[in-house]
Amino acid sequence: MHRREYLSTVAVGAVGSTAGCLGGLFDSGPETVVLGEPGDQGAESSSLAYPAYGEEFPDFSLPNAFEDDLFESTAVEVPALYTAFYAFCPAECILLMGSMGNIQAELDSRELLESVQMIGITFDPERDTPEELEENADQMGIDHTHESWQYLRPEDDDQAKEVVNDQLGIGFEKVSAEGEEAYDFNHVTVTFLVNPDGVVERAYLGDEPEVGRVADDFETVVAAYE
Repeated sequence: MHRREYLSTVAVGAVGSTAGCLGGLFDSGPETVVLGEPGDQGAESSSLAYPAYGEEFPDFSLPNAFEDDLFESTAVEVPALYTAFYAFCPAECILLMGSMGNIQAELDSRELLESVQMIGITFDPERDTPEELEENADQMGIDHTHESWQYLRPEDDDQAKEVVNDQLGIGFEKVSAEGEEAYDFNHVTVTFLVNPDGVVERAYLGDEPEVGRVADDFETVVAAYE
């Protein structure tokens, strides 16, 4: 399957059935969210392949790439931003992780960094060693030594698929030229803003989440839980 076709198929999912008839998607109104209804989600949350507005964020555990412990999503007690990527990505992930670095800097400038968590999950644990992730942080302007940031590295490809693809709904597919060992991934990019109750406030679909918008949303959620 061609890259463009794959990305379109995974990202859209069941959205086509609701496109053009979006009024009243959230009439029932989830009660465990701070932010208002997203104007650009494009479909009811239950129709999407990934957890979206008003839905519970998945319960998962993954190894921390730089510490000898497990990260548990249910143990996070502050607003958190999650995304998935791979460091060898030649295109989408450069924009994505660059935005994550810029969001971290913007939150720092607003004195919010102590009140949030930011999590980057690799789905390429074979190549994304701690050394590679440290280099990724340097290239993307991410302060991975700050307590607000965590790189998570699954134990193997199976665990990456289970958490990133199956639980988070971020589809990815390993591809390689016939007879070659080198490989790439077709994948979608989704970034989740999750409140301390473990409910999704926003699912930002796209390679380059808007820094100001994400920071504003973060600030609103942080204030509501103070």
